[in-house]
Amino acid sequence: MDTQRIDIKSVPASIRLFNNKMNKLNMLLGILLTLLITLAATHRLGDFSALLNPDGVLTDMRSLVLWEIRLPRILLALLTGAGLALAGNAMQGIFQNPLASPGLLGSANGATTASVFILYYFSAPFTILLCGGVLGALLSFLLVYLMAKNRGSTMMILSGVAINMLLGSLIALLLSNAESPWALAELYRWLQGSLVWAKTDTLLMCLPIVLAGLFCLYSQRRYLDLLTFGEETAATMGVDPKRSFFITTLGVALLVGATIPQTGTIGFIGLIAPHLARMMLKKRPSQLYLTSALFGALLLLIADLCILYIPLFSHIYIGTLTAIIGAPFLIWILLAQQKMLAK
Repeated sequence: MDTQRIDIKSVPASIRLFNNKMNKLNMLLGILLTLLITLAATHRLGDFSALLNPDGVLTDMRSLVLWEIRLPRILLALLTGAGLALAGNAMQGIFQNPLASPGLLGSANGATTASVFILYYFSAPFTILLCGGVLGALLSFLLVYLMAKNRGSTMMILSGVAINMLLGSLIALLLSNAESPWALAELYRWLQGSLVWAKTDTLLMCLPIVLAGLFCLYSQRRYLDLLTFGEETAATMGVDPKRSFFITTLGVALLVGATIPQTGTIGFIGLIAPHLARMMLKKRPSQLYLTSALFGALLLLIADLCILYIPLFSHIYIGTLTAIIGAPFLIWILLAQQKMLAK
């Protein structure tokens, strides 16, 4: 049987150079991520080798600390960071704007509103909280989509801004009606974002939803690439823009809805990570998914390690820390965009 072989010399040098650069960057990020995971899992683990249990007996707690506390927290950081970064890359690719974030079309605030409502008014298990967060993200996204599906991207963004403002006011209303100061304090802490609620069973519950979101994004990766030439051009090359837009943004809503109930609000990761990937590689959106995910997981894990082991950040929640880091980065993006427009 004859087989066709691709001559490496026939591949343009610029493409080979980019692939080598991308592979080296991804390998470097993977190595850094592996080192940080090892550090997070094993740091001072020996301190738990002989602790008193409730019965007053010295017990080796290392296995319990590693498998029940540290690894679930590490996995949640990786899942959340990568998921937000992938969602952010998709949104920036759709709107061709580096300032687009995963919550631009209301999915983040929808998941947050539903989670706050369930957390305060019901003593529900995590399964209900997860379903509520995903449902809230999907409903808010569908509302924005139905409001502006035939009116262009500008109207879509404005609709997202309006729904986000409405949902933000609903969150404030729920908090202002809270009768118990203890419950109110817990909700405020949850809203600031944290990884302390990480559990293995909750991670397994959200995994099918995350995989569904990833499938939506992966299936429409060609659509994102064609959008760099304009929506009209994409439509002439065998892509249904409306269908592809819906599936891609649906994937974003699924990723956001699956992570927010576990972590609370964690901002700027979905904005920073894909922008870093684009700044270093300067290529099509579909080629930046893996790099964006690695950046997102790395950034969130670093932020969590800072909170755990650096005294300066020990009283700061991870959502607050990412905002402190992300706000100057956002200002830098705005200034860079202004300089580009001035040229």
